[in-house]
Amino acid sequence: MSDILISGYYGFKNAGDELILKAIITDLRSYKPDVKITVLSATPDETSNSHNVCAVNRWNIFSAVKEIAKCKMLLSGSGGLFQDTTGILSLWYYLLIIFTAKIFKKTVFIYAAGIGEIRYAFNNFLIKKCFNKVDFITVRTEQDKDLLKSFAVSKEIIVTSDPVFGLELPKPETKGTFDKKQRIGIILRKTKNWKKDVKVFSELAGLITKNLKSEVIFIPFQLSKDIKLLNLIRNNADVPIDIFAWNDTEKLLELFSKLDIIVSMRLHGLILAAKYKIPFVAIPRYSKIKIFLQLIGEPIYNDNGEIENEKIYLQILDKTKCKKNLEKISAVVNDLQNKSKKTAELCISVLTP
Repeated sequence: MSDILISGYYGFKNAGDELILKAIITDLRSYKPDVKITVLSATPDETSNSHNVCAVNRWNIFSAVKEIAKCKMLLSGSGGLFQDTTGILSLWYYLLIIFTAKIFKKTVFIYAAGIGEIRYAFNNFLIKKCFNKVDFITVRTEQDKDLLKSFAVSKEIIVTSDPVFGLELPKPETKGTFDKKQRIGIILRKTKNWKKDVKVFSELAGLITKNLKSEVIFIPFQLSKDIKLLNLIRNNADVPIDIFAWNDTEKLLELFSKLDIIVSMRLHGLILAAKYKIPFVAIPRYSKIKIFLQLIGEPIYNDNGEIENEKIYLQILDKTKCKKNLEKISAVVNDLQNKSKKTAELCISVLTP
């Protein structure tokens, strides 16, 4: 029998979600070392081995219902689970898991949820019905809270922070005297503008390599979805490009500890940069990136989603020369880290009153 059953986008080799899971498990165990955790995962064996937890196949409805019936609490989170822009069925899946848990009269804890765009009124209604039945709701930002209120969610909503803010990271690598070459990590995702992105980022790699004499490393946060785009960029570039195909989150964190600048379209690439005090350039094509920049007090460039290699290159130069905002960002990150820890503390206090 599990104390906590965790439901989320786990087992898909998505770096952001795997880091979230790692952070949640670590924080829960910091308050209750013997807590029994089971995870609903697309690849249960990998999840079990990576995080030292029990895991069951999320697609096996019988196993999922059996685990719901056995657990004390369902923890649903984190990340952008509650949105319908990437597919209605995924939203319905997470809501169905919650509804099933309430049928079995289980405590349901929405854990640092990110609420994404909802296109259909019927899905607004489903979220309202579902969230008004759960026991605790915590969300990542004030904007998430406001969005849930606009859906007529009447339960108390606690604003916390993304669990990755609370993650303990390996210490940054200290470079040797002769190791002066900058490493610039670039984190992209395939969007409707992918053809233009191939041109922009292959040319950007050339500018960085030739002018700054820096090493360019492209980092696929979800290998299955990002690798084709990155290979196209590498094939179109006239300079050498490394693609770091990570196989576990520890290796990914080790790489981040060696980077000097980060360019990222993905939220968790920016969160890791902020935690490591690494200068970063954000590509704000998504609202959650803009919200993050507002949260840490950084200006939003390229607000319309249009990007040019020269503009990104100039931002990289500016970040290289001026690092005065890093301490200010670090203070905000410390506050968000404390909020993240309090989410786990609340969760465990509910489990063991």
